[in-house]
Amino acid sequence: MTIKKRQRKQAKQSKTKHAKPAKSPSLIASHPKVSIIAGGLLLLIGIYFLLTGMQNNAKFGLAMLFIIAGTATMIFGNLALPTKKAKPVK
Repeated sequence: MTIKKRQRKQAKQSKTKHAKPAKSPSLIASHPKVSIIAGGLLLLIGIYFLLTGMQNNAKFGLAMLFIIAGTATMIFGNLALPTKKAKPVK
């Protein structure tokens, strides 16, 4: 293959556009700070139900669901936060 032909092929290949990867459409990934706050509120509501409804089995179960959902939401929101790169010390 001649040099000119190789250069033409390389120029043709470099012009092709690559598809960008699709961003995650999830609510937690798009708003991680809000999801951490919402998870904290669910956790607080669960603790409140746990403290006030110890004699009622339905409130106890609802409190456990709130605590588990709040904890999971906070963890996933924390994982979705963008990491800040540390600047090198001069």
